[in-house]
Amino acid sequence: MPFIQNTDADRAAMLAAIGAKSIDDLFVDIPASLRIKMSDAGTFKLPPGKGELEVTRHIQDLLAKTKNAGDYAYFRGGGIYNHFVSTVIDHVALFDGSFITAYTPYQPECSQGTLTFIYEFQSAICALTGLEVSNASMYDGASALAEAMMMGKHVAEDRFRKETRNNFILAGAVNPEYAQVVQTYADVAGIKVVKVPAGADGRIDKAALAKAMTRKAFAVAVQSPNYLGIIEDVEAAVAAAKEPEMLVIQAVGEALSLALLQTPAEAGVDICIGEGQSLGNHQFLGGPAFGFFSAKKEWLRKMPGRIVSETTDKNGKRAFALALATREQHIRREKATSNICTNQSLCALRALLHLSAWGKQGFVELAEHTVAKTQYAMKKLSSVSGVSLVHKDVPVFNEFVIQAAPGLEKKLLKKKIAGGLPLDKYGKGRRGQYLVAITEVTTKEEVDRYAEALAEAMKGKPVAV
Repeated sequence: MPFIQNTDADRAAMLAAIGAKSIDDLFVDIPASLRIKMSDAGTFKLPPGKGELEVTRHIQDLLAKTKNAGDYAYFRGGGIYNHFVSTVIDHVALFDGSFITAYTPYQPECSQGTLTFIYEFQSAICALTGLEVSNASMYDGASALAEAMMMGKHVAEDRFRKETRNNFILAGAVNPEYAQVVQTYADVAGIKVVKVPAGADGRIDKAALAKAMTRKAFAVAVQSPNYLGIIEDVEAAVAAAKEPEMLVIQAVGEALSLALLQTPAEAGVDICIGEGQSLGNHQFLGGPAFGFFSAKKEWLRKMPGRIVSETTDKNGKRAFALALATREQHIRREKATSNICTNQSLCALRALLHLSAWGKQGFVELAEHTVAKTQYAMKKLSSVSGVSLVHKDVPVFNEFVIQAAPGLEKKLLKKKIAGGLPLDKYGKGRRGQYLVAITEVTTKEEVDRYAEALAEAMKGKPVAV
């Protein structure tokens, strides 16, 4: 946003309009002892001012000290992915004001740019998930899953008024950060979170899931591809949930997977949430990102956040406006579905631009390209002596787990390789295991270099178990 300087005449006119003699009059409520005059600015010990050229050079020096993903052969994922982001997206999102109209979409007459792209974004998410309605985005994937849990609770309270349904099931290898946010919500709401573990093959333990699926539970959440990169049998979870009449929520950590895999709607899920960072957003040091949220139309009025719809203006022309915003800012608290107060508009805009730039066929080809590279990486890395795939003969999209030796991260970083994400802190029995992520940015040469570095690091080391 450009800085617009006020002239002396501007300041005088504004002061006159509000009945103040000077700018100091605006701060009379602050004790004089707490106010610092410009003549005393030396108290702050600030360095002398610099020109634009000097400041630019200073910033460049600071940036040179930062380690960037692009400086490494990068193999880390686990929820945030190193995808290529076109300069087209950066240019439009940052410099084109066509879509960034007045801040709040509450006033449609002056917010058509923002409302237009939110409507198109919702349409894109519906196309990806196959579900009928989508909101204007959430804070991130983790909060989206927690909000889906709350939505499931509200639906159950309406459908089963004579039953006490207070259990929420997290099935299989759900992102542990998502699980932590869900638990935080649940603690406040008095919901019991039931965690069903992953089996030996990395997928949901079906026997344990069947045991947990009683009429005490109102919903079950399945992540697919799951945190270990494995594609779950979502249809099986949907079938198991029919008899106890539970809602099924699918979480998606890597949105690109929706280009190839069975859509959540085809699997029969009620709600699909996910992290949208991989759609046109840089890694941004782990954020900001955005969460997407879609559902069956029948649950529309239980959805959190805001929803934009198409309408016509007084002249009969196509226009857009907020259709639903069932939150505390708009209605009585006891009728609110959520206290989510906004959406990640700029990140959602980037996602819409990304999907539009790739197009339907291009987005599919991007996913196919990623899968092919992933298969090559799995074969190459598992061929290294002492390195193996932890979960064999299971379908994956762009992530997989290898078993090597613990403590390889620093050795690899010295070779300019950001190896897989160590899993030892995410659960017992995973010492020496690494979650490896592949994207279209990954090259064959980088995979080969990673394999060579692993081979050198594993020499003389026993395989960790």
